Amino acid sequence: MKFVLNRKKHYSPSGFLAELVSSKYKDTPFKIHSYIVKINSNWVRAEHYHKKKEEWIAPVFGKTLLKMKSIKSKKKKECLLDFEDKKQKIIHVPPLWAHSIKAINGDSAIVVFSLIPENKKDTTPYEL
Repeated sequence: MKFVLNRKKHYSPSGFLAELVSSKYKDTPFKIHSYIVKINSNWVRAEHYHKKKEEWIAPVFGKTLLKMKSIKSKKKKECLLDFEDKKQKIIHVPPLWAHSIKAINGDSAIVVFSLIPENKKDTTPYEL
């Protein structure tokens, strides 16, 4: 049994993304894809949608504004993920819903869970 999983952090000016447990690696203990995203203050990340993949997003620290828009109906939703809220919010992002995340009032971070790993062919850029 492996006690330590080593993962690379992917840095950019807007923060970083680090995969956690992912079925794309041979050392994963269970079938899930998860990663943590740090968003530097006032930066926007993501701005894309997935054709098949669905995701669940929860705050790790700070305040993150999650914007969503249905590609089909054009319906819009916004949610403030605040780590200090008394109840933990976990937001579902269905397929064909464009989404972006923005750090509000300082740096923030979220954790993302899905059943399938990232697939560049399933991800389409979409500015919100």
